[in-house]
Amino acid sequence: MPIEIKHLTHTYMPGSPFEARALNDICLTINDGEFIGIIGHTGSGKSTLISYFNGLERGASGAVLVNGVDLSDKNADLIAVRRTVGLVFQYPEYQLFEETVEKDIAFGPTNLGLTPEEVERRVVHAMHLVGLDPSRAKKSPFDLSGGQKRRVAIAGVLAMEPSILVLDEPAAGLDPAGRHEMLELISDIHESGVTIVMVSHSMDDVGRYCDRLFVLSHGEIAYQGTPAEVFVHGEELNKIGLDVPECAKLAARLRKAGFDIPQDAYRMEDVAGYIVKNIGKGRSDR
Repeated sequence: MPIEIKHLTHTYMPGSPFEARALNDICLTINDGEFIGIIGHTGSGKSTLISYFNGLERGASGAVLVNGVDLSDKNADLIAVRRTVGLVFQYPEYQLFEETVEKDIAFGPTNLGLTPEEVERRVVHAMHLVGLDPSRAKKSPFDLSGGQKRRVAIAGVLAMEPSILVLDEPAAGLDPAGRHEMLELISDIHESGVTIVMVSHSMDDVGRYCDRLFVLSHGEIAYQGTPAEVFVHGEELNKIGLDVPECAKLAARLRKAGFDIPQDAYRMEDVAGYIVKNIGKGRSDR
């Protein structure tokens, strides 16, 4: 399996008055081809957790394996691991620095020592994956819109051709239209064969796109499973500072009113379909 974490615990500033445990006994697996969502309130440990996925953080107790390679092993090839696991930080457009779009996207592959022909192939392919028009290649990335800049930054990571792409709040700061476009873009990247791990605060987003969810609270996994399996814990999620999709809350209210709405209905189109079926039937207790 691409990523396996066994009993991972991470403590910041151990032994000092500011000691804080960010992760506590985390165990999880991410399988090839999955679209995984990691959710939790601010300070729950999400960003610390994903920093272990490609070896940016090391040295805590427990084990982190990427394609069977133990990242705690001092002989582990971290360069190879970081080619496998691409990490896109929140607001990645702030990391753009080159004169042109193509030079920014080419930075990583060029530093791998690839031939100019291979670098060009990767740049063209990455631009295609993120929906950037080839005519923008010679433009300055700083002349683009915020959403386009973010696409350039993601293309720079994709040009390394990772098999796993980890994104920290990829739709943060975007307007509703830009948010939808970004999430559809990530879905398309997933459909191209890339395993996706997405950190998000939005239950609606992870519910629509993810296969499985890991809910973090105070550095521990509070819930995990499919979106449907997680969203049934609506009251418990609310207690740890999270929510469920609006349609899941609507479905729950309809069930309490006696309507026949399944527990696993949380997407708008699903709930709407069941509402239509219930029209004319009334409540189930009638």
